[in-house]
Parts: sequence; structure tokens; C-alpha cells
Amino acid sequence: MSTDRRIDEKGRITLPKELRDRLGLEPGEEVIVELEDGSIRVRPHVVREEARNRLRGCVNADTRKRPVERIDPADLKRVWTSDLPG
Repeated sequence: MSTDRRIDEKGRITLPKELRDRLGLEPGEEVIVELEDGSIRVRPHVVREEARNRLRGCVNADTRKRPVERIDPADLKRVWTSDLPG
């Protein structure tokens, strides 16, 4: 997806609703802004340990024997698509 945006007088841009929805971003959430090969990259900030804790136990031999806490699909996507080490 590509869209034109203006930078306001304070240096801010507005992320399109479609992008925020696809990434599961809510108002007040942190994002990471990076300079990469002459481009600006914005991606969700993931606290990996928190995401791992929420996912722990979802895939194991006991999964069918006990209820599993519902995992937010946006959290799962962030973990699997993240290129952060660790």
C-alpha cells in the first residue's frame, strides 16, 4: 500500500486507518521509526517477552486438554513478522 501524506508544522504525519487496522495499532501505542536505505520505516513496537508470554503454551501436547487464553491475532502477526533479534 502506498499513499501520499503531508508532514505538519510539528513534523507529524497521520498513518492511514487501513494501515493502522491491518497492523492492529491503537491510539497511544508505540511504533519504531527507522531510517533504512534512504527511506523511513515505521513498524509496530513489540515487547517480545510480553508477546512470548502470551503465546507460551499455545502449541504443545497439552493444548487440547486445557483451555488456552485467546491470543490477539495482531500480536501473533507482530511476533512472526518481526525481524528483531531474540
